[in-house]
Amino acid sequence: MITGKKYEVLKFMEYDGKSRVVMDCVRGRLLVHRLDDRQGITKEIVFNWFNLLADELEKYHRCKKEQCYRYINPYSVLVTEEEKILLLDLSAGSNGFVLKNMQRPAMREHFVKPIIHIRESTKTSLDFYGFGKTIQFILARTESYILLSKMEEYILSGVIKKCLGENSRKKFDSLKQVKKELPKSHHKNYEKQKKRIILIVLIVALLLAIVFAVSM
Repeated sequence: MITGKKYEVLKFMEYDGKSRVVMDCVRGRLLVHRLDDRQGITKEIVFNWFNLLADELEKYHRCKKEQCYRYINPYSVLVTEEEKILLLDLSAGSNGFVLKNMQRPAMREHFVKPIIHIRESTKTSLDFYGFGKTIQFILARTESYILLSKMEEYILSGVIKKCLGENSRKKFDSLKQVKKELPKSHHKNYEKQKKRIILIVLIVALLLAIVFAVSM
């Protein structure tokens, strides 16, 4: 991965059952620029990005008492050198370009909910919309070299539709629901399956050893 530059980001600290947000300066690349460099981007990493972004948004909502981040898009998300995901601190002057980008018609058309009531400005539904649109953006930028299975396409399509609120009866109410439906990386599933198989083999070997010892 090409070395990025430092950005002011939000980090979330858990202490004594409470969460609080702190500002930090972390080296990385904006998601939009990370996708320009396809080096090292795999399906596992993309799926992990989806889950990490949902995690960061959930922490933000919890720390801010369900206040909306509002500007979830490829310019407000940082990918660190370790392929982790962080949200930019929009109150930092150095990140003013995010708000400027949102004034561009193309950005507003793709990442801002078409019809927003005044009272909705603090609702997390705006973040669901931006999250769904960001997933769409990542999938569009990686479709030429990352092949999804039919099941993965179906799952992600369903997640995006619920995030965008296309059907008022079928939409997400919390990010826990989003994370529950997001596909998990194959690597994690493989590791779990591998550990399960090793455990079974060890148990069988132990039982055989016991049977052999008794028969002696």
